[in-house]
Amino acid sequence: MIDRRIFCLGFLTGTMTAALPSVAVAHTPYRQWVVYRRKHLMIGCHRNDDTGYALAKELAAYLVEHLPSSRARVARAPSAVRLAGLLATDQLDIAVLSRVDAMEMGNGDEGYESVGAVDLVYLADLTGGYFMMAHQRLNTDHAGLIAEAVGDWRTENRSG
Repeated sequence: MIDRRIFCLGFLTGTMTAALPSVAVAHTPYRQWVVYRRKHLMIGCHRNDDTGYALAKELAAYLVEHLPSSRARVARAPSAVRLAGLLATDQLDIAVLSRVDAMEMGNGDEGYESVGAVDLVYLADLTGGYFMMAHQRLNTDHAGLIAEAVGDWRTENRSG
């Protein structure tokens, strides 16, 4: 015959275990990040590149003004390798990169072994050896709209 305390403890443990996954999933920030990324165009850059960060902020502000449906925001990774990882794993689609970063990420050069080569495509030439690059999976219609808006930004910056 089962001891009443053991039965109650087992029942309570089973109930708690069954309830925990739904509670844990409901409160994880990861799902909210997925929703946020669907609603906002995230422009990646990294903390070791102040120029890239300044350009990304400027472009995000311009895109919000001229392409409001983009709801553009800047996402700043701690390092270039982490940014490459975000691009490679479908967590970001677009990044502002220096020529060196773009080449090293695209080739999977030394330092990027953990990520491998990232399938990057060129969207736009910015200024001072910086580019707006996208992961190859980015929708071509969206890429075209973004490239056109960035081209307009560049024209305004050259004439202003």
